[in-house]
Amino acid sequence: MYSEEQYNKIKLFITAKKIRVYGLTFVYKILPIFVFIAYPTLLTYLVINRDDRLLECITVPLGVFITVTLIRKFINCKRPYEKLDIEPIMHKSTKGKSFPSRHTASAAVIAMTVFYVNVPLGIVFLAAALLIGLSRIIAGVHFPRDVIAGYLYSVVMSILFFLMRNS
Repeated sequence: MYSEEQYNKIKLFITAKKIRVYGLTFVYKILPIFVFIAYPTLLTYLVINRDDRLLECITVPLGVFITVTLIRKFINCKRPYEKLDIEPIMHKSTKGKSFPSRHTASAAVIAMTVFYVNVPLGIVFLAAALLIGLSRIIAGVHFPRDVIAGYLYSVVMSILFFLMRNS
């Protein structure tokens, strides 16, 4: 968790230069679109190539998405802009459901799915998922713990389920 003072320092740094705001906006809004478009592209590739990993590449991300959604609903943690006296850089009006970050979890499980099929490309997507998570913290819509939990949950679940197939 961070304090109002810590967040306001981050916000001041980002908003001091338009290029930083543009960079944050790109990572916060546009990068997730690229990652999420990559997922059906990967599935299409697997279908075309009649790859027997298709079922796992559908069920593991779906399972992670559903469980993260349920965890968020059950725990229902407040977001930084609800708990602290801050105005987020990126406007968001959602109340609660902050833990774990679903954007981060989704990006990370997609990255692990890509990693399962293509290791070098998967590493690129894992880095993109980290950036997406970091953008959620900088934007003021998630606490660090939300992002860390979403990322780690997806990585651990992916390793467990993708490795089970190979056992």
